Amino acid sequence: MPNRAAWAEIDLGALRHNYEEIKKNIRGGAKLCAVVKADAYGHGAVAVARVAVEAGAAYLAVATLGEAIELREAGFTTPILLLGLVLPDEARDIVDYDVTQVVCELPLAEAISREAVRQHKVAKVHLKVETGMGRIGIRPEEIGALAAEVKALPNIEIEGMFSHFAMADSRDKTYTKGQLVKFEQALKAVKDAGVDLKLRHIAESAAILEIPEAHYDMVRAGVIQYGMWPSDEVTHPIDLKPVMKLCAKVVFMKTLHKGESIGYGRQFIAARESRIATLPIGYADGYIRAYGNGGSVSFGGRRAPIAGRVCMDQVMVDVTDLPDVKEGDTAVLFGDDDITADEAAGWLNTINYEVTCLVSPRVPRVYKG
Repeated sequence: MPNRAAWAEIDLGALRHNYEEIKKNIRGGAKLCAVVKADAYGHGAVAVARVAVEAGAAYLAVATLGEAIELREAGFTTPILLLGLVLPDEARDIVDYDVTQVVCELPLAEAISREAVRQHKVAKVHLKVETGMGRIGIRPEEIGALAAEVKALPNIEIEGMFSHFAMADSRDKTYTKGQLVKFEQALKAVKDAGVDLKLRHIAESAAILEIPEAHYDMVRAGVIQYGMWPSDEVTHPIDLKPVMKLCAKVVFMKTLHKGESIGYGRQFIAARESRIATLPIGYADGYIRAYGNGGSVSFGGRRAPIAGRVCMDQVMVDVTDLPDVKEGDTAVLFGDDDITADEAAGWLNTINYEVTCLVSPRVPRVYKG
């Protein structure tokens, strides 16, 4: 049980179910890469990665070197792709921890090569081509030359090449199709440079669902692992179950008289005699102040609105219309059929990804299933 009266319940059974559903939609024998960056979108990277590998994930993907090291030190031997860039002086850890590094400039590749020679290893890298996302990556017309230069370095293997879609979760796939054309151009340039790629990948969650021609040798499953859809514009060809449920118990009940107020700025003033329940969770836990802008919690499917501003460590809810709510009762803040992460994202004017990523390490993760 958690050591506090607020926790995030992580349903590993739902996670396993989602992997099976995702695999049904992967085409052409492509491998599955489980994206577990940002502590697996807040779900717990080690626990999620363990289930992913058991489900057949051939690769794990992270965003930082620290995330990769965490997995290695937890005992994972599965290949780990570092999607973000590091500086050349971090090459030692890249090679030491057998991390597959993204490369889009020669100096980093040279540093990895030198370190691989020193450690008597062969380091794997994936080239990153910029096809329209506008972040890191080298242009398609320049990647052939880079591939040839990296190929010539000792103790380094160009295992793969990848890119990332900017609008695959949009109903209109025109821009996405254009990115695919650029990716194909880059693939030809790399092949012409004499590099035989084992892993070509560009498909993320939305493309896994809707663009089978983008599956190539590997797909990168992100938000769909966790039972959430990339956007409200994608189709739902598989059955997904939410994995995270954020919960808190009522720790205090009080009655407000008409005209009395709650919290900083007196944003809630009782228009009638009101029953107020306090939950021990707040913006330091990732349940941010914006939830007070129309948000609510659920007691067994019955809604109670947030009363006043969310505090650092507590939030108050108006349970006047739920007369049986008492101390010790559990409220669901998001993650069940009544309040989904998507609805919570709507209150924040953001996306479901951010809702789960916001849940801070201070909130215990309780794993079931």
